[in-house]
Amino acid sequence: MKLGIETSSRNCSVVLWDNQGRLLVREKSTYEFVHAEELHSMISDVMKEADIEGKAITSVVVGRGPGSYTGLRIGVSCAKGICFSLGVPLYSISSLTLMVLAQPELMECSQVLAVMDARRMEVFGAKYHFGKPLDLPGSMIFEDAAEISKFLDLEYVVGENASKLSSVLDKSTLFLDVLPSARTMALKTAETYFQLENLAYFEPEYVKPFIPTVAKK
Repeated sequence: MKLGIETSSRNCSVVLWDNQGRLLVREKSTYEFVHAEELHSMISDVMKEADIEGKAITSVVVGRGPGSYTGLRIGVSCAKGICFSLGVPLYSISSLTLMVLAQPELMECSQVLAVMDARRMEVFGAKYHFGKPLDLPGSMIFEDAAEISKFLDLEYVVGENASKLSSVLDKSTLFLDVLPSARTMALKTAETYFQLENLAYFEPEYVKPFIPTVAKK
C-alpha cells in the first residue's frame, strides 16, 4: 500500500492505494487550517478502513508545494516521520502538478498556468505544456504590464483562487478554482512525476522565504 499526503493548501487530504486499484481517501477543506489537528487522525482512519497495520505501507508520497508554509511543514514532517519509523522511501510531487493532472482537459492544452494563491495579486505558479511543467515554480506578481504580458497566450489558469487573475488576463482565458488533492497521487499518470527524496535533507518547495508577522490586536 502507498500512502499519499497533501497539505499545501487549506485542503488537508490523505490517500491510501494499492496496485489492484483499492483507493481510500480522507479530505477536509475549510477556511481555517486544520492540518495539525486532523492529519494524523485522517491517516489512522484510512488505515483502519483498509484493515492494515503500518508495516503494510511500502512508500509515502507527499505534495511538496508551493503553498502554505505551515501546511507544508506539517505534511512533510508527518511524511518524514512515517518513513523514518517504517524504513520506507519518501517521494514528492509538485502540488501544482497535482492540480493539472486532476483535470483531464488540461492534458490537451499547450498553455496552462497552475497557481497557488500568495495573497493580493501574487501567486506561486508554473506553466504547463500538455500536462508537463515548462519551468520551476516561481513567484508571479500580476500588478504591472510587463509581468502580465508574459501570460497573454494562456488557455487555462488552474489552482487556488485562480479566478482572481481574470481581471488582468485575456478574456479568452478559462479559469478553474481548485485545490490540490492527495487523491490525484493514485492516478497512473501521477507516478511519472514522483521524485525520490533524501529523508535527511528534503525540504518543501516554499518558493519564497517565510517571514513571520505579528497579529494585529
